[in-house]
Amino acid sequence: MPRVLIVDDDTDLLEMVTLVLTVNQMEVQSITKGQLLFDFLATNKPDIILMDIYLGDSDGRKLCYALKNQEEYSNIPVILYSAGHITTLSILESKADDFITKPFDNLQLLNKITTALAS
Repeated sequence: MPRVLIVDDDTDLLEMVTLVLTVNQMEVQSITKGQLLFDFLATNKPDIILMDIYLGDSDGRKLCYALKNQEEYSNIPVILYSAGHITTLSILESKADDFITKPFDNLQLLNKITTALAS
């Protein structure tokens, strides 16, 4: 059962995505503050991370970049998402494995997760 960490400050979105992933046989954990990411990872190792770009306390792209530059976490796939206008360059610079635009379709999200986990 894949372990998914969702990092998002939107509790409604967290609830919806958690339900979709749980129904699809995934174990879901979530945090609502980007600044808690590395504390969480110190004691938990998800198989994949879904992270909003515009978090109240941080930028998901910067968190992803920091994560990918630490050897112990660099192999965890990260899918960033946002409703804002995001440049392809900023996603490439963040070293994210994928990006999805909100609002996203549940099947699209599941396909992106499956693809990232298979890589």
